[in-house]
Formats: sequence, C-alpha cells, structure tokens
Amino acid sequence: MRLLSIFLFIGLGGFFLGCQQDTQNRYTSWEVYRGSKEANQYAGLAQINKENVHLLQPAWEFHTGDNGPRTPMECNPIVVGNTMFVTSPKLDLIALHAATGELLWRFFSSDFNEGSGVNRGVTYFDDGADGVIFMPAGPFLFAVNAKNGELVKSFGNEGKIDLREDLGRDPAKLSIALSTPGILYENLLIIGSATGEGYDASPGHVRAYHARTGKLAWIFHTIPQPGEFGYDTWEWLEGENYGGTNNWGGLSLDEEKGWVFVATGSPTYDFYGGNRLGENLFGNCVISLDAKTGERQWHYQAVTHDLWDYDLPCAPTLVTIPIDGKPVKALVQPTKMGELIVLDRYTGKPLLPVEERAVPPSYVPGERAHPTQKFNQGIRLVPQGMDSTYLTDLSEEANAYARSELKKYRNEGMYTPPSIEGTLTMPATRGGSLWGGVSYDPIRNRIYANVNELAMILQLRPVSPVGAEETELSGYRGYMLNCSNCHGADRKGLAEAYPPLLGIADRYSKEEIRRIIRGGKGVMPAFSQFDNAQLDALVSFVIDGQVPTGESVPTEKVDKYVMAGFRLFLDEEGFPASKPPWGTLNAIDLETFSIDWKVPLGDYPSLTARGISGKGTQNFGGCVATAGGLVFVGGSADEMFRAFDADTGEVLWSYKLPAGGYAVPAVYEVDGRQYVVIAAGGANRIGTPSGDSFVAFALP
Repeated sequence: MRLLSIFLFIGLGGFFLGCQQDTQNRYTSWEVYRGSKEANQYAGLAQINKENVHLLQPAWEFHTGDNGPRTPMECNPIVVGNTMFVTSPKLDLIALHAATGELLWRFFSSDFNEGSGVNRGVTYFDDGADGVIFMPAGPFLFAVNAKNGELVKSFGNEGKIDLREDLGRDPAKLSIALSTPGILYENLLIIGSATGEGYDASPGHVRAYHARTGKLAWIFHTIPQPGEFGYDTWEWLEGENYGGTNNWGGLSLDEEKGWVFVATGSPTYDFYGGNRLGENLFGNCVISLDAKTGERQWHYQAVTHDLWDYDLPCAPTLVTIPIDGKPVKALVQPTKMGELIVLDRYTGKPLLPVEERAVPPSYVPGERAHPTQKFNQGIRLVPQGMDSTYLTDLSEEANAYARSELKKYRNEGMYTPPSIEGTLTMPATRGGSLWGGVSYDPIRNRIYANVNELAMILQLRPVSPVGAEETELSGYRGYMLNCSNCHGADRKGLAEAYPPLLGIADRYSKEEIRRIIRGGKGVMPAFSQFDNAQLDALVSFVIDGQVPTGESVPTEKVDKYVMAGFRLFLDEEGFPASKPPWGTLNAIDLETFSIDWKVPLGDYPSLTARGISGKGTQNFGGCVATAGGLVFVGGSADEMFRAFDADTGEVLWSYKLPAGGYAVPAVYEVDGRQYVVIAAGGANRIGTPSGDSFVAFALP
C-alpha cells in the first residue's frame, strides 16, 4: 500500500509538472499586445533568470528619429518570427529585425493624417499570405502589409477605415482615435476607442470589423440606445451630447469560449454628471461579449455614476484560480481605485465578498451622486481615502504643510464627490492601476502589479450657459468644456503633465495652434469636430484668455461645471503630500488573495541626491513576469529599467534608459537567444524628457 501511494504521488507530481511545462510552453512568443490574448504579460522563457540576469546588457538600440518636446512613446512591441513591429512618437509603423534592431521598412502614417497622439501597440493578422498589421493613427485604422509596409488596398477605403464612421452620428462632428490595439477573434478585429473627456466627446461604442475587408460586423453600444438593455439607467436630456463610456485600455479574449472582455471608462464629463443623471450603464464596467455577434453575456459595474474619472484602465487579465480544490476560470480587473476585482469568467459574479455602502452626497447644483458605491471589491493594493495617518513623512515641514492643506478640502472618504470648494480624493485618477495592466504568472499563480499611491484635489467651477447675450461660437465656452480639464480654467496647466497656455503666442503662430487643436499633439487628442468659426474663437481665447463682451461666469444660471485644473495633492516642494511609497510593485498570491510582497518602485533623482531613497515614484507602463523567476518593469521617474526577484521583490538588475520607459516591455526569443525590449519614450506625465528609442537587452 505504501509503495502504491509512492507511485501515485510520483505520478501526480509528474502530471502537475507536465501541466506546468505545457503552460510555460504556451507563452514563448510575443505576437500579441501584452503578450497574449489573455492579457497576462508573461513570458515562458527562462534563459535569462535569477542567476544570470546581472549579466544582462544592451543587445541593440533603435532610434525612431521623430520625437518632440512632449511626444510620448508607450508602445509594447510585438514580434512575429524574426520581425518586430513598433510605433514611433509621431505614429509611424516600423518593422525591425528582432535580433539586431535593423530597420526593415517604415510606414509613414503622416502621409495620410497628421501623426500625433498616443499609441500603445499594433495587431498582427495572419491572412495566409504576407500577414497584416492593423495600425491606428489619428482617426484612422490602417491595414499594412507585414512584409513590405505597403497599404493593403482591399481593406476598407484603400487600406484604411475612418473610426469616426459607423457610430450613428455625423462623422464630421466626432473626434475619435484608438490608442490601444484591437484584438482578433477568427477573422474579426474588435476595437475600442479613445474619445476625449470633455462635454463634446464622441461615444465609445465597441465595434468589430471583418479583418479582410474592413466592413463593420457588429457594434455594442456602451451608451445604450432606446430599447436596449441599460437604457433606463440614464436620465436623458433632449439635445445633450452623451460621450465617453469607452474601452480605451484594450481587450482580452477567451478564445475557446469565444468571448471578448471589455473594460470601460466613465461617461463624459468625467467629474460632473448633472447632464447624465442615473446609474449610467455601461460606464465603468467589465462586460463580456460574444466575440462573433457582440451580444452581451454579462456585465459588472465597478463605479456607479462615476464623478472621479475612475475608469477601468486596462483589459482584464484571464486567470485560473484554485477554489475548494477545483480550478475556476476567472478574470482579474485592475482599477484606478487600487483594487484587483476578481470575477468568475463565465458568470461575472465576484469571487470575493463585495460591500455596498452609503457614500457622501454632492452639493454641486444639478448633481445627484449615487447614494451607494461598492467597497472591498477585491484585493486592495493602496490606501483608499485620506486622513492624517496617510500624510507624507518626508520631513516635519512637509508633514506640517500637508496637514494644513488637508483641512482646506472636503474629505469624507474615497467617494466624496467633487466640489466647488475642492475635494481630496485618494487614490487619484492616476491610480492605483493604469493602462499598463498586470502580469500573471500561471506557474506561481501570482499577479504582479505596479501601482500609484497618490491623492488629488477635485475642484469644480461653473461654465456659463449659452444664452441670449452669448454665442455658441464662444471660445471661452469651447475651452472650458473641452480643454480646461487638463490645462486648467486659468490656462496654467500642470508643468509636469500638461503645458501652460499662457504666452502660447510666443511659441506658436495662430495657424500652428489651429493645427495642433485639429490634429492633436503628444498626449493631447485631436479636436476635429470644431468648424472654422468655432476654431477661430477657441484659438483667440487660448491666446488671450479674454471672456467675450456680454459673457460672464455667473454664480447662478449654470448648466455645466468643469474641473478648475488637474491638481495632485503635493507638498511645498512638489512631491506627493501622501505618505510614501508613492509607487510600488506588488506580488499577489491568487490562492490566498493576499499580498506576498510590496516594494517601492523607483526614486526621484532630486531626493536621491539628498540621500533619500525608497520612496517610490509615480509610474506609468506595466510589468512582465518570466519563467526565469523575474519581473521586468520600467515606468518610474528615475528612468531606470529593473529586474526584480519574482519570489522576494529584491532588485537583481537595473539599467538607466536613455529616456523613461513608460511602456510594457516585451520578452521574446530569436534563434535560441532571449531578449527583453522596452520603449524609452519618456515625456509622459511625470515630466521627464522625451526619447525615441527601443532598447533590447540580452545575455552576452
């Protein structure tokens, strides 16, 4: 009997080892954005491992040559065979030899559209011939031959489709782009969109196109239409624009089930909802759709009537979790609220207890905050809500300043609505988690997540309505409804993230300002919906800031409110006034749903020069785990690229990039040699200089 038990044990052990090996072998390529259609950011490659990662060195570096002062580059490269596909700061599509960085060809999207905006990757389609790369740039989605970089003229309109079409509205009045690549199911390309965040934003419906022809296959209305499920969760106003509610952070796919998983952002305007009262389905939702038809299977709403810009910022990651001794197909949805929501993949039901609690009301005229919100939605990685115990300990002076500032603002917990006097919210709209997502190691059954631990001030100010004495061509009104969210009502911007517009006429001509507004620039989206008269009025206000005669900013008769400006909660020196670490890397055990380890991610160079380290920094981009027991991540303000021990959180290797690595790395193998590559684009919202290079690393 004892001998039989030993044989059974050995047999089961071999079985599990075999399953682990099969799992590891599944993830040895990087042909898809974020590594796989499951969005798991994991590489089953172990040539680079804990024992030798200290020897890692640059194998090649490729400069795109087209960066500017504020041009971000957030691309996660994909590798098909020996060819790597990347995008540049000005949105050119580039093919490189993956082992050498040699340029193979370049597709200039600016030949068809002024290249600007953010691009995080592309989609490869095996058409049985040369292959096709689907590349978004501006309002267009291009189909490009993967072998020679030429347009595939049989797709759409001579090789492209206009993303402003097929939305049920006049395309000339829409401004829309695609910052994160779509996902393929069989011969369907499924996409989300970037819609803008002002009152005039486009609707964020999810669409599927036939990959060979570019013809629309189906559309799912994230803002429900009359007669559709969820329509009665909105209080509709005649003549009002309803936009946003978009999937801007990408999609994941259960290929076997044939379901695509969509994570949506908030309806617009982000911080005031008096014009969109109600629960606002499908805002801030995880939605499961039939990939063939677009039919809704289930949904889970994480935030109801969002007033905090708490978008679900990335695609959910598909995982398998052992529950009561059985494997359960699940998904993990990172949130800006700093939680990992864990749902049953096929029912949408939470696998961890969720609380519904009363939250504070709004006192802003016209607003009606939802009376309850969900709490403890999953595994919490950051503090939620701000009190004196969460204030900075950088110095006694910094703490005293933060205490005095804390008293100025409304502060009744995480879901305290924005207010006219100013509301302190923690976490900020920068997370928690952001678009870089999380990494899932299926062998260790761990999630790795880089997050921010920051607070923000949400202060609203009124916008005058269009009345008898005012004109719809008002540049002031156009600015307040579309631009003030980032550049501030006073046009002073936020130096590290959004440039000030004061004195802009000294930097740009009127025609250049018109071109930037129409076509976008850096992280700024295009606003192509303005006609010439509206654009002229807006340019005049941007230059001189003068409210037209007869128009005022009243205290009564207000129809809209906007953010007074993007303001993080900072100390006198400009460092976060919340308690450090301000950015962390976390390892989460999916068997116990607990944090195995948490370590600071990055250091501010100005603090390091003063002998202060271990505080972490704001971070953008994502991490990648490998079968070699490593977690690779850039993202921090010190522009370092690091490899962490996946089991302990110890830094085993680091390298100073030529610019900040605010992107998801890619891990791949060519001719038996393993590489790790990251976009060193800088110029994100941390305030570091821009760059234009992709840097690949390998062992000597």
